Amino acid sequence: MGFGQDFSTIFGVSATSERDDEESYLDDAIELDPIDDPGNDDQESEQLDVGEEIEDLLSETVGDNEPVELDLGSLVGADDVKDSSAEDEAEIAVDPAIGLDLPEALLPDDGTEGVEDGGFKLDESKFPTLEQDDGSEGIAAEREVSLGIASDEAPVPLAAVAWRAFEPKASLEACSALSVRGKTVVAASSDLLWFRGDESAPLRLAIDGSALSDLALLGPSEDIALSLTKSGQLFRRARFASQAEQLSRFREYVRTSSGTLAPLGFGGASADDARVLLLGPDGILLDVLDGGDRFERLEISGKALTVARESRAALVAQLRERKLIWLGREPEPERELSGPALLVARAERPLLATSGECVAMAEFSRAIVVSSDRGRTFQRVSGSASTTALAGATLAGAARFFAAVYRETSDQSEILLIDPELAAATCIARIDGTLDATAGDPVERGEWAKVARLIWQPASERLWAVGGFGVLSFAEPLRT
Repeated sequence: MGFGQDFSTIFGVSATSERDDEESYLDDAIELDPIDDPGNDDQESEQLDVGEEIEDLLSETVGDNEPVELDLGSLVGADDVKDSSAEDEAEIAVDPAIGLDLPEALLPDDGTEGVEDGGFKLDESKFPTLEQDDGSEGIAAEREVSLGIASDEAPVPLAAVAWRAFEPKASLEACSALSVRGKTVVAASSDLLWFRGDESAPLRLAIDGSALSDLALLGPSEDIALSLTKSGQLFRRARFASQAEQLSRFREYVRTSSGTLAPLGFGGASADDARVLLLGPDGILLDVLDGGDRFERLEISGKALTVARESRAALVAQLRERKLIWLGREPEPERELSGPALLVARAERPLLATSGECVAMAEFSRAIVVSSDRGRTFQRVSGSASTTALAGATLAGAARFFAAVYRETSDQSEILLIDPELAAATCIARIDGTLDATAGDPVERGEWAKVARLIWQPASERLWAVGGFGVLSFAEPLRT
């Protein structure tokens, strides 16, 4: 058994300042008042209508009584008829001899007035939020950025006693995939790291040298692993087999262009009925049969976005709509999503987890939403933005969810325990450099503490996690 370790360790309103439209002297035809020249009482003033063709320009005695020509076309823009938007941008030449003053609206701005002079008070609870879609429905469904709301980043209270953390005895590299079934736990980097029962040092099994993206355990003894590479290849290897074999029959259902291999994913990999789903890149779902020797396509009304690990519940897109479906042996009603659940479901890569009648969904830029009535209604969980992994569990007969929330600036992940009935979270553990004396500075080590996958193992009553740190497991505090 590995050694235990206790540890414990908390945007904006865009204020727009609108300037009232100021009246410009170019908006209407200008009439020049009769010229009053005190220097020559014998000279008569003339009234000029702007816009009329004038052959003899008005002259004025200046100095030695030499006439000064006035170009009214350059003065008031009478040469061309322009709309108001063009007039605002036009540069006007002014003859200072005329004695006309520019309106204040056209004077250069000295930069002394702006938002800072307004004394605005920011109300973070009124941050604007925009939807994000998968971009599959054309211009009307362009990707949008979510700014979230202030409560998504609120601090989560700490548990009275932190959960115990266990590290394997072997030194492990960063892992990106994890699967649990019965007493078996398998993590993966480019190799399989096979934990059996109470073993703290895993058995290492090679695949083909490629980085692995997902795992599923099959067989009555949980001794067969299906492994997906990040390039979209599928391998099968038994625990005591000499080498891995590549499976390709699923390609009959998966369409790829130009021979490229698209990423795949597993669903239902931890379900009790041992039925594993394969999620294709174009949203198709395949039943994995006979240990991967055979595949069967499931007919669904839409495009599958993700499938829960704990059950055969799937999140499906149909145009702009999102709904939850259950692919059990008996048909169940679909749940069309709305409100905060719909916003989460429209993310590019939403996360989905289930526990009994409870459902949880997450995406990185928003708070987790949870339902205790099988997806009919959802509530937000404060402080749960930046979630990278989500898992359902049953603790002491009650449905619970675990979530890993990543703090990029400090390279730290908080492990949250969520009560779906109350939509409340508690921080039970933290993953940071204190778990590894050689981890070094957060800036240098990158996303060392970022969790890629969380899975609850009922047999050992432990929560397993994989990420840049390798493999960790967590257990409840000892009761005194």
